[in-house]
Amino acid sequence: MHSTVVAPNLSVRKFYFLEYFYILLESVARYRNREQVFESFKLLKQQYGLGESKFKKLTVDPENLSETQLKRYRYTFNQVIEEAKGYHLLAEDDDGTLQLTGEGRDLLEKFGTDSYNIELLDLMENSSRAFRHLIDRMYAANPANPGLLVFPVYSPYQLDFSRVDTKTTGDIRRYGDALATRLEKDIDSNLGKRVQLQRGNHELIQRLIDSDLLPREDTKPFPSQKYNAIVSRFRAYWLNYFLKDIYGYDLSLSAFDIWIYRGKQIGIIHATEFYPGFFGRLVFPTSVIVPNSKSQDFRELHRYCDDGRHLLVHQPLDEKGQERFVDSLWKGYLSLRRTHRSYFINLSALREVVCYNMRISERVFELLLNRAYKHRISGNLRMRISLEVDRLPEETKATYLKQAPVMVDGKYRNIIAIDLPEGVSHNE
Repeated sequence: MHSTVVAPNLSVRKFYFLEYFYILLESVARYRNREQVFESFKLLKQQYGLGESKFKKLTVDPENLSETQLKRYRYTFNQVIEEAKGYHLLAEDDDGTLQLTGEGRDLLEKFGTDSYNIELLDLMENSSRAFRHLIDRMYAANPANPGLLVFPVYSPYQLDFSRVDTKTTGDIRRYGDALATRLEKDIDSNLGKRVQLQRGNHELIQRLIDSDLLPREDTKPFPSQKYNAIVSRFRAYWLNYFLKDIYGYDLSLSAFDIWIYRGKQIGIIHATEFYPGFFGRLVFPTSVIVPNSKSQDFRELHRYCDDGRHLLVHQPLDEKGQERFVDSLWKGYLSLRRTHRSYFINLSALREVVCYNMRISERVFELLLNRAYKHRISGNLRMRISLEVDRLPEETKATYLKQAPVMVDGKYRNIIAIDLPEGVSHNE
């Protein structure tokens, strides 16, 4: 007799970072009064650079936050409280005072270890099974290139439509036609599917006209201040189309984003907007859900009690996995070096290529790179690896940290060069 598989609950509270649970629990451990907890939460949020988007903040917020900032902080605070209460990590008395449960204290003690994320994975999957649903659908949507989802995004400029020359409804219509054609090619090349998108494009143009963003006459110009709103509507329309019509997900784009980037922090899903040579986002699983937990190169993270299946994350950390990593590192480096025509290349770009080719997380990439670098220093690796720092994130003018830095040998690095002694094969 088959057990009934529990349906997923894809609703999610609106915050990305798993550290939010820690800063809430730490604040409740210090205080019980809700306002005092919020003040502590606010300071720790700033200390850990936790923004409201999926990117960490580099700039420190001023002590005197604006009313809008305070509202955003309080909204996130309330969202984290509600999810934490759902996992029985804390309790709230009738008078609004907060206190940790035994489960909350246990999770708080695990912060800073791998057990912290795994414990949260258990709590989330026991409650929602969202990751199982997301990962199963990835493999079903693209079995040829296991689990890869593409979400192409092309601005008018990237399709040779300059902003200066894009002035009329006709110009936008031509951009829409070019965009639909390009998306059709991306779907064919990445997913092996042939689709016709021009009808959807015409419907989108009509919506823009009906909402007064575009004039009805093709030759009539639209107000220049509406340009960004028009382009944003194209982006949102096609991202939702890919999510629902191509991949079959029945959830909002915002909920999908939150689940995906939580999965990235745990290491079971990889997502990036910075894959070299691709405009848009790539998403793929770095894990599998299978009946048997004994799989080489995989580590069990969660077991589903209703049908006994196992969530396994890909962690090829043995000697053969290390050899495959070095080979992938070298080939990825050569491909990027040919494109950039430079001896030193961006380490984050190389990480994206290797994570994609090996289907590993950023954390596993860092572990394997550190091991390779140590082997090089000790003379056990014929390949020469040079790791340098161009500029640290805090030295740039950026507001958000959009790509996690790579720590090697205790220091953050962001450029890499690889070389082989003359006459040495890369697989020696």
